[in-house]
Amino acid sequence: MAYANRNQNLNKILKHFAFMWVLTVIGMYIATLLPPAIVMPLSIITIVLLIIACFVRRVKLANSIMYTIPFLMGILLFWTTQFYITELGQQLVLLVFVATVAIFIVLALIGMMMNKDISNWGSYLFTVLIVVIVFSLIFMFFPVSNMVGLIIAGITVLLFSLYTVYDFNQIRHNHVSDAEVVGMALNLYLDFINLFTNLLEVIWRLKNAFD
Repeated sequence: MAYANRNQNLNKILKHFAFMWVLTVIGMYIATLLPPAIVMPLSIITIVLLIIACFVRRVKLANSIMYTIPFLMGILLFWTTQFYITELGQQLVLLVFVATVAIFIVLALIGMMMNKDISNWGSYLFTVLIVVIVFSLIFMFFPVSNMVGLIIAGITVLLFSLYTVYDFNQIRHNHVSDAEVVGMALNLYLDFINLFTNLLEVIWRLKNAFD
């Protein structure tokens, strides 16, 4: 019974996860039609919602809010990828995306195959997440060296790698109720987005270090 419930919840979560990517693609298309003056305020709203979404693991948000985030994230992701395409080239950005997909799948399999319940990781990961958010907000207003930026991006990649394992492990051990399905799908979505963007940041910082 537990195995059947786990598979049922996983299927539901992955369906919502896929739908969030559809909303992201729509958001990226909309971004091509928007003037820069509109994109910046929308980006700020997206960042605020992403900060709120970090508390999805502790606070239940309305599904409408959780579906708004991927759409707005698509707008922000368009401009983010444009920056990295300019700096790194389209082929390298595409390669990083493919690598992120592979890494995400491997981490998902690790989480799903672990017999050990790692629920106790949650509080530690959440604490590190808050620290990363605080420092990221501070560094938005105060310039940092390339090395500091590289370290933060590297820590963030490690953090969301562990979060990916943790989230899939929660699914593995049936810790996701029906009411939490959309929230977990958003968690997985944000895990992937943060892995992708911060891997790009790491590569960009490394490029700057050797230029």
